[in-house]
Amino acid sequence: MQILKQWKTEPEKWLFRILLVVFIASMVPVLYLSRYGFPNCDDFTYGLETHRVWNATHSFGEVLKTALAVTKETWQLWQGTWFSIFLMTLMPGVFGEKWYFLTTFLMAGMLGGGICVLMHTVLCRYISRAKENRYLRGICTLTVLFLTFQTFVSPVLALYWYNGSLHYVFMEAVLFFAVSALLCLETSEQKSKKILWMILSAVLCALLGGANLLTGLQSVILIVLLTAWEFFRKKKNRFWFLFPLVCSLVGFAFNVLAPGNLIREDTAESMGAVKAIVMSFYWGIVYVTEWLTPMVLVGFAMLIPAIYRLAKQAEGKFLKPLYAVFLSFCVFCAMFTPTLYATSSEGPDRCKNVMRVVLYLLVFFNLLNGCGWAWQLKQPGQRKQSEQHSQSRPGFFYRLLELLEETKSAFYAVTLIAMGVIFLFAADKNTYTSVSAVRSILNGEAAEYAAENNERLELYTNGEPEITISPLSVEPYLLYIDDVTNEGDRGYWLNLALMDYYGKDRITVSEPEE
Repeated sequence: MQILKQWKTEPEKWLFRILLVVFIASMVPVLYLSRYGFPNCDDFTYGLETHRVWNATHSFGEVLKTALAVTKETWQLWQGTWFSIFLMTLMPGVFGEKWYFLTTFLMAGMLGGGICVLMHTVLCRYISRAKENRYLRGICTLTVLFLTFQTFVSPVLALYWYNGSLHYVFMEAVLFFAVSALLCLETSEQKSKKILWMILSAVLCALLGGANLLTGLQSVILIVLLTAWEFFRKKKNRFWFLFPLVCSLVGFAFNVLAPGNLIREDTAESMGAVKAIVMSFYWGIVYVTEWLTPMVLVGFAMLIPAIYRLAKQAEGKFLKPLYAVFLSFCVFCAMFTPTLYATSSEGPDRCKNVMRVVLYLLVFFNLLNGCGWAWQLKQPGQRKQSEQHSQSRPGFFYRLLELLEETKSAFYAVTLIAMGVIFLFAADKNTYTSVSAVRSILNGEAAEYAAENNERLELYTNGEPEITISPLSVEPYLLYIDDVTNEGDRGYWLNLALMDYYGKDRITVSEPEE
């Protein structure tokens, strides 16, 4: 009874505690599963030379020199994503397969940290820094984090495969940090802090220029729009944005003008620019409807009372919701354009992982904007007199927000329970990342997958030029990407990569026993 009374009087405090426990508990199996991971696919391709140098010298300095050399060669012969390539060559497995588990910790830490920093920056610098709002900010951040980590389009490509997750998830996280730094620069007063944020944002924007084209183009568009907005509104810090802008453009130009891009373009069927833009809106509609699942919708609905309380404390003006929604939808759809233009495809699942994360953040910020706009519309002096007369009677949305705030303790409880039911009773046990991880751990398939890969590793490193390995008997949803085959079969390229990586002349796969 005492807990119920406290829930009614301090619902946000208790909701924050529950969400914190739930999020931490949900991440335990996700991180624990990483101990069963093993390098795969392009991990061997990009880590080839650094792996050889490490085995020969055990010198980090020599490994870094080799990483730079590989980056230069790949930039000239294959693709211009120089920052991604450099980090790809430093795959944890290069220093020993036992270190590959660090992949999951790195990707989860970067993405989670990027989301936290971005949301904290927006909510504190543009809404309210008040200490009493810490639970409201925490509720919003934890909910977005939980939805993000549980509903990846392909969690194996987001958290458990170094090469693919580094190229997209890691780089998107860097973008979140860069945007946060730019927002801090925009709101800073002291010159020393302006210099700090300018340098940090410039470095991050330059590095993002060498990321995948999706994230690189995003970063350029964002810094251009932010700089244009600063000058259009004649903000006092507008000239501080010029240096990060130049760094971003230089870094991205070094990417798109790489000689290797011309070679790679010959291997892909491209789409015309106009058609790519049109199709971007089509795929945007498709994936908005697909990714805003019942649990996601319930989760964001749960946040509305908390968001409304925060938005009421903002001093700045909010955009009209329709304008904000349209702009956000254009930003989301623009993420499909690079892959449509380059490959005539809406993009592989590793691209869609970050698209879905961005969609969630856009939904959150649109809810924040909508709640703030509805509140300010009813406050004296916030709108022109003519607009106040046209909106003299409270609209449905405003009345709904007031009702949800009045009944927030019950609303939080109902939506939280609904989320739990949807999460725990999903028909497909691979729908949510944590449930899939627990399943693979408890039924033993993760341990079996690791044991079979370790048996193969003994053969890879036995010094014999030709080996025959057994096929994998299990394919855990969160760990398995692809496997070796035999010559003439689809996927034999992976055999070739493994042969180079481990110094073999031939790797064949035995026929499975009947």
